[in-house]
Amino acid sequence: YTPRAVTYFMAQVINPKIGETMADFACGTGGFLTSWLKELKKKVKTTEDEAAYSNSIYGIEKKQFPYMLCVTNMLLHDLDVPRVYHDNTLLRDVLDYTDKDQFQVILMNPPYGGSEKNDVKNHFPSDLASSETADLFMSVIMYRLKKDGRAAVILPDGFLFGTDNAKVNIKKKLLREFNLHTVIRMPGSVFAPY
Repeated sequence: YTPRAVTYFMAQVINPKIGETMADFACGTGGFLTSWLKELKKKVKTTEDEAAYSNSIYGIEKKQFPYMLCVTNMLLHDLDVPRVYHDNTLLRDVLDYTDKDQFQVILMNPPYGGSEKNDVKNHFPSDLASSETADLFMSVIMYRLKKDGRAAVILPDGFLFGTDNAKVNIKKKLLREFNLHTVIRMPGSVFAPY
C-alpha cells in the first residue's frame, strides 16, 4: 500500500482537470483514487463540474477484500456509483485495447515482487512478456494511456536497472514512444513496514 503523503504528492503533481478520467489498474483500497478526488474537488464550481467529478475515476482490483474497501472508500467520498471493478488487469491481451479503453491520466503503484505464470505472460507481445508483475503493469499503462496523457507511477529500482530482455524492451518503448519527464527516487523507508 502507498503512504497517503505519496499519493497526495503524485495527485498534486499530475494536476487533475475537470473532464479528465484517471485510472488505477491495481487500485487496492483506493488511495490514488481518493487523492485524485481530493485534488479535483478543489476545481469543482458548477453542477456540470460535479457530474464530471463523479465520473472521473476508474479502478480495478484483483483481491476481494481491498476491492470491497475501495468501493466503500469511494462511497464515503460521495461517489454514488463508483467505477471500480473486481477483476485482474493482467488477464486481457494488451493488443486488444482500443481508444475507448485509454485514459488521460494514470496514477498507480503496481504490485511488484510478484511473479506471473506463463498464461498471464501470453497476454503481452513476446518482446514485453515478463514474469515480473510490475513490468507487466508498466506495459498495460503504456497501452492504456491516451496520446498526450499523463501518468505518475511507482516502480521498484529493478525496473530502471534490470537487464533481462523484457525489461530492456519495456524501457526502450517507454523512452521512444513516451515523453518521460521526471524520475524521483524515494528511499525504501518511505514504504516501511511494507
